[in-house]
Amino acid sequence: MASLVLPVDPTSALTARRFVRANSKLDSIRHTEADLLVTELVANVVRHSPSSPEFRVEVASSEINGLKVSVAHSYSGTLPTEAGIGHTLVERISRTWGINHEGEMLEVWFTVRTPGTSGVDVDIDDAELFQALAENPDLSAELLRRHSDLASSIARRYRGKGIEDEDLEQVAQMALLKAIQRFDESAGSLRPFAAVTISGEMKKLLRDKGWSVRVPRSLQERVLEVNYVRSELTQRLGRAPEPSEIAERIDLDLEDVKTALEAGKAYTSGSIDRPSPETGLTLLERMQDPNDALWSIEDRLAMGDAIARLPERQQQIVHLRFNEDMTQSEIAEILGISQMHVSRLLLAATEELRILLDPSDS
Repeated sequence: MASLVLPVDPTSALTARRFVRANSKLDSIRHTEADLLVTELVANVVRHSPSSPEFRVEVASSEINGLKVSVAHSYSGTLPTEAGIGHTLVERISRTWGINHEGEMLEVWFTVRTPGTSGVDVDIDDAELFQALAENPDLSAELLRRHSDLASSIARRYRGKGIEDEDLEQVAQMALLKAIQRFDESAGSLRPFAAVTISGEMKKLLRDKGWSVRVPRSLQERVLEVNYVRSELTQRLGRAPEPSEIAERIDLDLEDVKTALEAGKAYTSGSIDRPSPETGLTLLERMQDPNDALWSIEDRLAMGDAIARLPERQQQIVHLRFNEDMTQSEIAEILGISQMHVSRLLLAATEELRILLDPSDS
């Protein structure tokens, strides 16, 4: 708390304003508000205590209440109704205000909001805030402030999966707000409920925009760089650039550019019923004997169920090999394993699918 004693004189208002500014952190609007109120406070001192030799100005800042400014001076007699500060002005400008009159001392104070203040007592728990939320929707900001660390913590778990950190943080905080708006006391406490909501939104984000297979971080970054340059060159040239043009633009080996372009296909997964752009056939059609008749719906469902029962890594390889028409070397680069390992896993996957689809052959 900072304190300053000034003579009872109209010119002291300027000194008081400078003192408040020097001992507070306010934005330009709040500074103007404080200036007006301090001027009014000093004017009231001069008006009600012209014979007083001096008055005291105190400034205190609180993370909860914001900036509090008070003016105290000697005063005797009955407190006039208009004492302290102009009622209309303070009610329109200050956040809170009050008058304390003890003995021969009269103190008038006001508060204005400072950056980062919540305006809610820390002793008020979440349950009380939720009860008051219907009448005062602004309290949701306090609940957001209290639990934003939870959203940030969950967002950090999803880093390195093809989504910018800023996007992860924004979606997590929006999910927290959604949880606050949907929360019901019957669900228990807010944090566990919010954690489920936030995690669900993050998984949805990854499903919509994230990588459908695990791609090495270095390759992810290369894919993002190549895609950015491809978009830039497309606008400049008025056509899709050749891989060699992209390679020249970013001084990268042509094969690395081609690998990045192929790896970009793993950013989102495709349906097993989506035709390949090269062959026009679906995954199921390409895995069957070309001499066989087209599979029935039952066969397709059985194949889809069988693929879902494979280990995750084998599902990824089957998808990339048959749905994306990638070579084993390209799959190896994307998954960060050897081509021989891809070959073994692919062979194991096709054998497992054969057994699952026709157990009598095993």
